[in-house]
Amino acid sequence: MKRQYVRFAEVYDKWMQNIDYTEWWQYLATTFSLYKGMRVLEVGCGTGSLTEHMLKAGLSVVASDNSIEMLTQAEAKLRGYSQCSLLRLDLRRLPPDLGKFDAVVAACDVVNYLRSIGELTLFLNGARQLLTDNGVLLFDVHGPGHITGWLNSPYYNRVGENSCYMLNVTMSKARITQHLTGFVRGANNSWTRFEEIHRQTFFEVNSLLKILHESGFRQNEAYEFGTQDKPDSNTLRIQIAAR
Repeated sequence: MKRQYVRFAEVYDKWMQNIDYTEWWQYLATTFSLYKGMRVLEVGCGTGSLTEHMLKAGLSVVASDNSIEMLTQAEAKLRGYSQCSLLRLDLRRLPPDLGKFDAVVAACDVVNYLRSIGELTLFLNGARQLLTDNGVLLFDVHGPGHITGWLNSPYYNRVGENSCYMLNVTMSKARITQHLTGFVRGANNSWTRFEEIHRQTFFEVNSLLKILHESGFRQNEAYEFGTQDKPDSNTLRIQIAAR
């Protein structure tokens, strides 16, 4: 199977400029009491944009991703932060010898890349073993409103001066398949085309909360992302907090 986030990593930040990482971090920090001195494991750190906000706030971060190319981008961005280390990790196989963390963070639908309940359980069990007694697991997933939007409008595109993409999203039951075709202008003014297929899973919120409990988490909450309200059928993104 072809890897994801290969050529996409080079243009990820440019294509994701609509994401306000400052606002994202402020929501996590204020709602779930993340503060200076905490030790955090971030899984699926991508290019390190959210990581950088945590570091600027004085947290110590082990930032990980399964994509070498995304980690390369993160390394360039985070160079100079002494309280940060970068690791290539598969969130289904979190090493138990990383030490204890005050928080494990998986932002921007990282958990949706798990392909089954079994893989989700592997991640949850691994994260729980790495948390301190009062530690918190924070992750977000696609909400039902996001799924409805894809079903109603499955085609997206972005055209820029030096890069552009076309995205086609298909769904089969809980399976989400994103067909990405990108074009990047090179130094000699020629264009390079690349294709990636991103496969995700839609996890229904009540099922998530049940699996969290079965995995040993006892205080589990689901919120409409950016708020402390309960999610509903129109929610685009769901934030999970588990202890």
